[in-house]
Amino acid sequence: MTESFGFNIEGRMVNRMKDQMEALGLPTTIDFVYDDGGRSKVGYKSRVKNADDCVVRSIAIALDLPYDQVFRELMYIGLELGLYPNARSVHERYLKAHGWVKNKCPRNTSGNLIKLRDWCSAPHRAVVSNSRHLTAIVDGKCRDTWDCTYRPVNSYWTKA
Repeated sequence: MTESFGFNIEGRMVNRMKDQMEALGLPTTIDFVYDDGGRSKVGYKSRVKNADDCVVRSIAIALDLPYDQVFRELMYIGLELGLYPNARSVHERYLKAHGWVKNKCPRNTSGNLIKLRDWCSAPHRAVVSNSRHLTAIVDGKCRDTWDCTYRPVNSYWTKA
């Protein structure tokens, strides 16, 4: 099986959900859109290619909050807990405080994890954990500074 919710008939891949979504004019894949979450707007710069700010960036994008506000608030929680702002317990506490809930990873009919790009039933807005990385989904698009849509979706957060 190469696609989520698909099956093979006489060598031809059939995907009922995908076919139905295409017929309705709905997106069938999660596309990548470059978005730094407002980091460059506030003047934060990274000396390395990967800024290691995926927690701040994905939360700022998904919750539609200013990057510097999210950065400061995560830093404050991190100081309270004695942890770095990108620690799981820090961003989970932050998301819960903003009324978001954690969801289990979506799986296909075979019970396998779904790659982000193949997640047809993705929520309108989400903070997605995929392989030690957080990214944002907004309006069916993966908004990040690099294309991580080839990775499987682990847990994800949505507004309650």
